[in-house]
Amino acid sequence: MKKRFAGAALLCAVALSLAACGGSSSSSSETTAAGGAAAETTAGGAASGGAAAEGGKVVRVAAVDPQVALDPQQYTYSIIMKITDNITESLLMTKGDGSLEPLLLAAMPEISEDQLTYSFELLPDVKFHNGETLKASDVKYSYERLIKMAKMATLLENVAGYDELSAGTADELSGFQIQDDTHFTITLKKPYAPFLSVLSTAYTAIYPEAACEEAGDTWGMQVLYGTGPFKLDSYQTSVGAVLSRFDDYHGGATKLDGVDYKFIEDVNTQVLEYQAGNVDYVDVDPSVYPIYSSNPELKDEMHGFQPTGCYSLTLNVKTFPDAKVREAIALSIDRKAICESILHGTATVPTSYIPAGIIGHDDTLPEFEYNPERAKELLAEAGYADGIDVRVTVNTKYQGNVAIATAFQEQAKAAGIRVQVEQVDSAAWSDMKMSGGVDCGISNWYVDYSDPESMLYPMTKTDTNSSFWHNEEFDQLMEDGIATTDTAERQEIYAKAEHIMTREDWATTPLYNETKYYLLNPSITGFEIDSTFRMFWKDADIQ
Repeated sequence: MKKRFAGAALLCAVALSLAACGGSSSSSSETTAAGGAAAETTAGGAASGGAAAEGGKVVRVAAVDPQVALDPQQYTYSIIMKITDNITESLLMTKGDGSLEPLLLAAMPEISEDQLTYSFELLPDVKFHNGETLKASDVKYSYERLIKMAKMATLLENVAGYDELSAGTADELSGFQIQDDTHFTITLKKPYAPFLSVLSTAYTAIYPEAACEEAGDTWGMQVLYGTGPFKLDSYQTSVGAVLSRFDDYHGGATKLDGVDYKFIEDVNTQVLEYQAGNVDYVDVDPSVYPIYSSNPELKDEMHGFQPTGCYSLTLNVKTFPDAKVREAIALSIDRKAICESILHGTATVPTSYIPAGIIGHDDTLPEFEYNPERAKELLAEAGYADGIDVRVTVNTKYQGNVAIATAFQEQAKAAGIRVQVEQVDSAAWSDMKMSGGVDCGISNWYVDYSDPESMLYPMTKTDTNSSFWHNEEFDQLMEDGIATTDTAERQEIYAKAEHIMTREDWATTPLYNETKYYLLNPSITGFEIDSTFRMFWKDADIQ
């Protein structure tokens, strides 16, 4: 099941960046707010009036340009979902505590005794942004489109008829049966505990069938309709995306008039734009965090949260078939040094691949250690007394990963491991991962829903398993985990599965758990960002 393989843009030349950007940034006490009116600016901080200017209450967000269609069914980038989560909606939503609540449904679905059939009732008279009324056929279409798009199709692999539709031997999803415009059932092939959580993800958002089909390749580029609180007015790569309030929103019209996403690539420029009062929200990259976190004028405007996920070093078992060698590599990484010197204290050394707060997390485990002497012993036991050569491939789009790989190159010398850092572009990285060309790679994984299955599934028999590691006991535990809803049983099952993966077979080794920071205009209230890295402006207001 994918997720977002995104790295932090670390270790940029901060001093140079400041010099280059500082001269061109405005130092006056007035800046132009969205809508054209001037908003008074506080020294060193965001505009005191936010974007609540003459043109209405519009929040301005510094964002990274996706450069592709705003369609999570095609492109699984978190930077896309930060926009689309305010335009499109799924049947259910996951609350901050991990519980589910109906969003486009009249109530939580009824589940049959055998846990196979789910009965749904849509809210009546829900409108899409083009004026069409949401119908059960739109839900069916959206799920079938997700499967045909293939990217995130496996989210629905347990629905009856998935195999046939995916293979092209059927035209529709047989497990989805429509009773009328607001009632339908979904039948599974086997019990699947996280199923309703899956239906809360951005990938299972509901699109209007006729409009989506008519738009064709322009869907997400020129046209995007949802049932969400904001509608897409414009999207232009290298410029931004403009959203305006949807007055017919089924949840009631928002207090904001709109959200203006401004695409700014340089992480330092983003913060400077915030300080100039030109944007109201900005993510603070770890590379510039030490500078701005110590700024007393920004301390009350900086907020942190811990995404539910983990950065890890994935090892290709075809290249490293001996578990002792894989363990030696894991022991040759000084995670604490990486967290302190490269990530500037915005990350911690992990104890588990499954993050805290998720079923299966074992809080009794120690931190993954740096022990080059033990690594040497393991290599000798495996027949490599003279050490080994390791090629670490990193995507140059994420310079933070390059910095980590370079640090690992130096750290591993003490273990007799000679590291070569190979830098490739995004296209080559994707091709190499799928073909097995990455011996050792750095990536991260955020859960799409609060369930351990979302965290561990990529290591099962799927095309997302770039380690090419398979373990029958692990795979069976994954099957057992989705077949029961008993929390205590699932805790034991997933803790064991993770232990096999990270501390017995060493198929992947966690590197660090990050804390993300952002700056938010203090005049804005009601903004929500959750642990799965989704951002919502529905309840926001500008005071």
